[in-house]
Order: sequence, then C-alpha cells, then structure tokens
Amino acid sequence: MKVEIKKKEAYIFGGVVLVMIVIIVAIFLYGRRTSPIRSNTQAQSVTVPFTTLTQGRQSAVAKRVNYVLTSPAQLSEIWKVGNAKGTPPKVDFKKQAVIAVFAGTESSSSIAIAKIEDTTARMVSIAITKPDCTVPPSTASPYEIVAVPTTSLPLTHSDIPTTIPCPK
Repeated sequence: MKVEIKKKEAYIFGGVVLVMIVIIVAIFLYGRRTSPIRSNTQAQSVTVPFTTLTQGRQSAVAKRVNYVLTSPAQLSEIWKVGNAKGTPPKVDFKKQAVIAVFAGTESSSSIAIAKIEDTTARMVSIAITKPDCTVPPSTASPYEIVAVPTTSLPLTHSDIPTTIPCPK
C-alpha cells in the first residue's frame, strides 16, 4: 500500500510540476507585454513657435514659392526681393532659420504661415486666401517672412486654401 501511495504522490507531484511549467512558459510567451504597444497612430506633433519678421503685398516674386534661408546674405537678398521696408533684423542663424513664403501674382489676396509642427518632419502649414471668382492676375504678390528655431528634420509644407467673396 505504501508503494501505491508513493506512485500516486509522484504522479500528482509530476502533474503539478508539469502544470507549473506550462503556466511559466505561457506567462513568458504571452504575458510579458511590457514593451510599448505599436499602433497606426501618427507620431505626436510639437508646435514650433515662430516670429513674423515682415509681411507685405508687393514683392517682386511672380510665382507661388517657399524659401528656407540659413544666412544673413540670403535674408538680405530675400528682403530686397520682397520689397520689405528698412533693413532685415539680426537673426542668429546658429539657432534660427528663416522661412519666406510668396503667393505669386495668381490673384491671391493673402498668404501667411498658419502653424508649424514637428513630427517626423517639420510641417509648415500655409494659409492662402483667394477670391472665389476668376480675377485677372495682378501685380500684387503677397508674402510673409518668419524666423523659426533650426531643426535637423526634413521640411515640408501644406497649403490651406480659403476663399473670400469677390468684390462687387
């Protein structure tokens, strides 16, 4: 009878050990989900502050174009092209870059940088306002020039078109 009890105890002990091994393996393979969960959501964006240096309506730039300036010489040149008044402000190009946006003469009423955000790239959102009717091209070419902190991110832009009623 003692031999039978020892066999029963051995089977019970072996069964318990086997169940524990299965539980440990299951926890190891499926329960250790402590790494960040990957999802299809976009990377978090950070709003980038910017300072308007100048804006106007009568630049010499005839087409819709954007520029990134990284030196005082480039800023002086674009200041002239934009027909901006006075002399360009001092910009520390080690810490800042300058972005210039031009609407061109395609009957744009205005252009302005609406926001700048950093994610995996620096996204410059540009608001362009146009009349909701066909008007002949004008000699006006609105523009805005802003200073932003420098970045190593690639730059991209998105135009945000809006319309205004036509003049009567």
